Amino acid sequence: MGEMMNKPNFKDLKQLIKAIDDTNGAFKSFFDDRAVQEKNIKALCSKAAGELARQELYNYSVEELKNAKAGIRVQALMDAGYKTLGDVAACTDYQLQAVDGIGEKQTEAIHRVITQFANSLSSGQAVSLDESKVELITELANYINSEKLRRDFAEPAANLDKFATEIVGSRMIRSGIHWIFSSNETKARTLYMADRIYEFTGSAFFRKMISLIDEYQAASHTSQEAALAAYRRNSADFYALLENIGSVTGNKAFVYDSIPAQLAEEIDGTELDLGGFSGNLRAYQVFGAKYILHQKKVLLGDEMGLGKTIQAIAAMTHIETTEKKKNHYLIVCPASVLINWARELQKFSRINSYIVHGPGADDSFDRWQQEGGAAITNYETMGKIVDRIDNHMRLSLLVIDEAHYMKNPDAKRTAYIRRLDNESERILLMTGTPLENRVEEMCNLIDFVRPDMTKEVRSLANVSHLPQFRESLAPVYIRRTRKQVLKELPPINEENEWCSMTSRDLTAYAAAVTAGSFSDMRRVSFLQDDMAESAKCIRLLELLEQAGDDGRKVVIYSFFRETIAKVGALLGSRCVGVISGDTPVDSRQGIVDKFADSPDGSVLLCQIIAGGVGLNIQAASIVIFCEPQIKPSLESQALSRVYRMGQVQNVLVYHLLCPYTIDEEMMGILEEKQTEFDNFADESVVAGAFDNIMDKEWIAAAIANQKSRYFAF
Repeated sequence: MGEMMNKPNFKDLKQLIKAIDDTNGAFKSFFDDRAVQEKNIKALCSKAAGELARQELYNYSVEELKNAKAGIRVQALMDAGYKTLGDVAACTDYQLQAVDGIGEKQTEAIHRVITQFANSLSSGQAVSLDESKVELITELANYINSEKLRRDFAEPAANLDKFATEIVGSRMIRSGIHWIFSSNETKARTLYMADRIYEFTGSAFFRKMISLIDEYQAASHTSQEAALAAYRRNSADFYALLENIGSVTGNKAFVYDSIPAQLAEEIDGTELDLGGFSGNLRAYQVFGAKYILHQKKVLLGDEMGLGKTIQAIAAMTHIETTEKKKNHYLIVCPASVLINWARELQKFSRINSYIVHGPGADDSFDRWQQEGGAAITNYETMGKIVDRIDNHMRLSLLVIDEAHYMKNPDAKRTAYIRRLDNESERILLMTGTPLENRVEEMCNLIDFVRPDMTKEVRSLANVSHLPQFRESLAPVYIRRTRKQVLKELPPINEENEWCSMTSRDLTAYAAAVTAGSFSDMRRVSFLQDDMAESAKCIRLLELLEQAGDDGRKVVIYSFFRETIAKVGALLGSRCVGVISGDTPVDSRQGIVDKFADSPDGSVLLCQIIAGGVGLNIQAASIVIFCEPQIKPSLESQALSRVYRMGQVQNVLVYHLLCPYTIDEEMMGILEEKQTEFDNFADESVVAGAFDNIMDKEWIAAAIANQKSRYFAF
């Protein structure tokens, strides 16, 4: 039988096994890189904190040296003109010893004491990011890019390692000499493994793993230009990482206020498993997710733009990962943000989502009920599904977004939601509208999640502005403001607001597609005359209401004058000015000045080609784009009018978009081209050429795609 077995080509096998081992070793080293990258970031943070501390030494009098009790002749230093610790720290030994009474031992004592003082200051420094810290920003970018890939290939890498380990454990024959003297059983096992090795190394899986090595190398060696571009686009991720692994205690952000220490400690000690979460959380967001899990039924009132949605999703992913059962989550929100919730769930988790709304609501509900995951519905649809949940289903988490919508206890929407209190293991009410001074509204919400607390809250209504009132709310209500948690240079937070088209939107857009008008297609949801039936305008008004409650001003940009005119008519007196191509250049600054002096909640409307250059509009901290722009530089220039020196609030950027329209196609191509630009272009001729990415060929293809989708109309 042994003679009948064909001896394998051991030279080939040796090379293939080495390729498997080398590839496996590479992936193991990628995971080892995490510790190296963290160490580099901590070292750079400490270096930056040290530089800040050295500057701060100039704020302390040289008399501080008296407290060291080291016998330093402080008066001699002062007589010699040294006023601050910074002055002394900048001196050489020669300069110090030129002072009367300061010798070698005195010099050593001075350096030792100042070093200890600087180290103490350094530990409390909050390191902020700006483009002068390019080395730190680049190392943070390396970690962010690498970590994304490490998350993506964790499971494939485990499968690769499993096969590599299996080869070692198979004790297969490795040479022709051993083949001659081996048993038939060993030869058969070797041939079996040889076939598997050939199949494995020839597979698409192995080819993909090899290609990922190059991808990882590129990700972990980000150019400074690409790192800075990524930081400009999304500084929030960089600050989240800085908080999480930066070694400087000054970067530990404010997390909570008015929560009793014992409760805060219990919440902070809560386990939060983020294994299924694909994102970076700030420290206050981690605490928020833990608060939701620990307290079970709560009201999260974080100010607009602080990421209430991802805190909710982080809590869901913890439940999904740690509770080995079929979990059902129900999210109730305004119709305008249904799609947004679905996309955020897809972006940050592996939880399946089902939009229970419109003609397909029953089918979506059935699949959610059977398969588990997150059902997303609006307040109006609750009346159609509440009977199928009440006394029939168990919810792992009920999320009520924009919870102030149910402030009226007599409204039907409120009654439907309140019927699910016993069915919900956890309840999360979310609102960015401040409630401390609207005690009656707050009580109506608290009465749903913690009816046992309502009486106490009502009794303290007359002291709602005092700390003891907020402390009494700690078990059920937490609110953080941007001023409290965002200590750094204000970041830009960008959100895509996906708006489901109304029937009027759909009819008007289908006509534009039929006509093949790219310009009209770009004005989706602003084509009809009645803006009350525009999905984008419905969401726009909601955003403006939140902005007014939060004391913010808003700049709205559109490429189209007609869109600007329609939005202006819709807003009425809230719009304090319009800057378009028709606005004389010498009148524009006067409009901006009027906007700066206007009350919170005011709006400035700008045609992007006119209001995107040459103006300082830092009075605004919210920017809304009515449609995607053809050139990324147009949006970048428009944002730079708001996000500039003098801006003291973090800037929130909202892109109003409609799914399955030209908006979606444009966002996809812009994202792809932006990545290419970040990686390969700079401020050069290439950058200028990049502005022309939307050529006739792409537009024609996009129109054709839309026609094929909407042909039925």
